[in-house]
Amino acid sequence: MKTDQVKKINYAYLLSYILVPLAAAALSLFIGYTFFREGGTGAAICMFIIPFLAVLWWIFAPRNIYRLGKKRMVKQLDELGIDRRQIFYSDGCVVSMDIAKGKIGLMFFWNPFQVQVVPAARVSRAWTDDGAGGAGFLRGTSRVSFLFEIDGIKIRVNTFISNQRWKMNDEKVLEGISKADLWVQVLDQARSQGEGA
Repeated sequence: MKTDQVKKINYAYLLSYILVPLAAAALSLFIGYTFFREGGTGAAICMFIIPFLAVLWWIFAPRNIYRLGKKRMVKQLDELGIDRRQIFYSDGCVVSMDIAKGKIGLMFFWNPFQVQVVPAARVSRAWTDDGAGGAGFLRGTSRVSFLFEIDGIKIRVNTFISNQRWKMNDEKVLEGISKADLWVQVLDQARSQGEGA
């Protein structure tokens, strides 16, 4: 558990996620080309299987590591006695609010091994971003989120995200806006509780 400055990215994890499979694939291709020019099982393993495993790592590993991090976060919050009834799982981070104690628990997609608990009083502002763009009948959004700043670091938590534009009066968009507004209220409540403590 960390209560220092919020850290959204663990650069050692990010670089190892990219570079270790890349180095393994490059080394296996080099070995396959150098020692198994005639073909055979060794060539198949070096030229196809190891690079294929590297691609699978890039596709599936981050999501699964993040999923395991979410489970670990719940256990760690329970161990600390932090009320986690107010918890939101987003694609990029997990936010947990303990309103009574004025605490915020955070875990980020690119920093899944570190659960960070900070006083809610450190939140300088919180707001909803409906992502609206376009004019007239083209007006719409592909992302709705609530944002907050802790020590000058902006944290965006998506409540609705899509790869296409949706009308602003669509039920899914309105639900995303409603969730974002609710979480801004929860953040403000936890912040005021933390300031009063």
